[in-house]
Amino acid sequence: MSHDTDTDSPEVQRRLLSYVKPYRRTLAFALFCSAMVAAITASLAWVIERAIDAMVDGVGHLNFLCAAVLVIFIIKGCFTFGQSYFLSLVANRIATRLRDEIYVHLHSLSLSFFNRRRTGAIMSTLTNDVSAIQNAAMTLREVVSAPLTIVFSLTALFWVNYRLALVSLIFIPFMAVVIDRIGKRIRRSAGLVQDKLADVSTIIEETVAGVRIIKSFAAEPHEITRFSEENERTLQTVMSVARKSALLRPVVEFIGSFGIALILFLGGNTVYNTNRAEREQLAVYTRQYKSVAKPPPFVFVPPPGGMTQGKLIRFLFLLNEMARAAGNIGGIVTVRAQALAAAKRIFKEVLDIESEIQEKPSAIDLPIMAGHIVFQNVSFRYSDENPPVLEDVSFDVKPGEVVALVGRSGAGKSTLVDLIPRFYDPTSGSVTVDGTDLRDVTLGSLRRQIGIVPQETWLFAGTLRDNIAYGNREATEEQIKNAAYSANAFFIEGMDKKFDAVIGERGIRLSGGERQRIAIARAILMNPRILILDEATSSLDASSEALVQEALDALMKGRTTIVIAHRLSTIINADRILAMKDGKIVEMGSHKELMANGGYYAQLYETQLKGFDV
Repeated sequence: MSHDTDTDSPEVQRRLLSYVKPYRRTLAFALFCSAMVAAITASLAWVIERAIDAMVDGVGHLNFLCAAVLVIFIIKGCFTFGQSYFLSLVANRIATRLRDEIYVHLHSLSLSFFNRRRTGAIMSTLTNDVSAIQNAAMTLREVVSAPLTIVFSLTALFWVNYRLALVSLIFIPFMAVVIDRIGKRIRRSAGLVQDKLADVSTIIEETVAGVRIIKSFAAEPHEITRFSEENERTLQTVMSVARKSALLRPVVEFIGSFGIALILFLGGNTVYNTNRAEREQLAVYTRQYKSVAKPPPFVFVPPPGGMTQGKLIRFLFLLNEMARAAGNIGGIVTVRAQALAAAKRIFKEVLDIESEIQEKPSAIDLPIMAGHIVFQNVSFRYSDENPPVLEDVSFDVKPGEVVALVGRSGAGKSTLVDLIPRFYDPTSGSVTVDGTDLRDVTLGSLRRQIGIVPQETWLFAGTLRDNIAYGNREATEEQIKNAAYSANAFFIEGMDKKFDAVIGERGIRLSGGERQRIAIARAILMNPRILILDEATSSLDASSEALVQEALDALMKGRTTIVIAHRLSTIINADRILAMKDGKIVEMGSHKELMANGGYYAQLYETQLKGFDV
């Protein structure tokens, strides 16, 4: 399924809004609170007007209005809390849902996706991009309150003095043009910010993962320089957006200041004329009732368009609120641009990517297999642009048979075994297990019956128990211990907390041999029908290799096993050996047969006997 992922496309915005829909009631209440805050702010101007005009009417009236101001701010505070809390709730729920969807989708993608993507970029999608959308959700209150503040304030302006209100409208088109033009520049730059943040995340991830290499080569100065340069480039990109964003509000408010200055001038003259009219009426009243003992109360009749001090202050207050709201709209433009750029990355680079390994709708669960593997005319290449890695490979592995793959680096050994658990599909040809094409069975039912012990063991930052039981979480304590002892992992008994010992990230607190034995115990506990050993002892010293090899021998009993061999001396007892060269099987037979042939395998074996690596 393809999607239009242009940053400003309605499709991107529609998809973003779909994440808001489940929380629309909570959001509606939060936005209602925002509307009430805008309305109360506008009504506060009326109270200020009355308070100023009441200064000549008596302290009691003024005291009442002062008390009213306190009550209004209490009510406004309640609605402000409501809008902030519930918008925060919506924003965090949206962020949580997005992270969940991204994480779940990542697990559905094939290995080819991870081969093409940088780990730091994927991490940045889960953190920086989701945070940008979360921040945008928090500004939804301004999306409602800013326009409503403008509407309420403008309505009140016309109520106070429609002539001055019409004058104030002159400057609104200028504000709109500025917001639109600067906003377009911000949108163009926002995507670059998210890309640069991903680049920084990539360097951090590489540094943490390769810290031993960095230290062993004393390359800290180089890495610090590399990070500083990338960090500086990111800063320049971020500040480019920041400059445009920082420019927007003061420019909008500066334009608004012309309106305020003009209104202050015109309104001030109107107030002056109104006060002069009041003084003139009072003089006439005084002359008219000078000799009357009990004159009627003086009632001032303002002239048409007249204005009191209170009304002018109210007008200016409302005008300032309008300018502030217009500036807030400018801020929304920046956050919105960053959110849309982040959404584009999330959709285009993760959620819209379909796995190259798909289950057919008609896929069946693979029953407990005997373990008969057949490769029939299998060819494979990682992409159309790359040369083939495997070419017309055909062989079979009978149930319980041990088959070894040998060849120089790059011969295609690891790629071949990656086709068995369907990490990749053949470009042509087929791979079957017990006569069933792997593409016709569900991935879970296939992979649960395959155990893999790789050269570089990956352990998780938990306890030994958690790591051993990773492939069989229902295993009992006795089963976990038996698997560990079968893998020669007796070193566990010497640890302080035994199976509850925390081994650190990637099992850093264990030696290479200990990590490998935990990986073997993990495979034993799965009780797989097919076992894949990918150079499982190549990086170990002699003493560790002996213990691990003994554990592997126990693991291979009764299982169909494919071994990728680094040390050819470890596979001389294999039932068959397949010698690979340039993606093809060039020889096949037992160790004895191949040595007697004196072909490619014999050359590799003799080379290694002389101390050279193959």
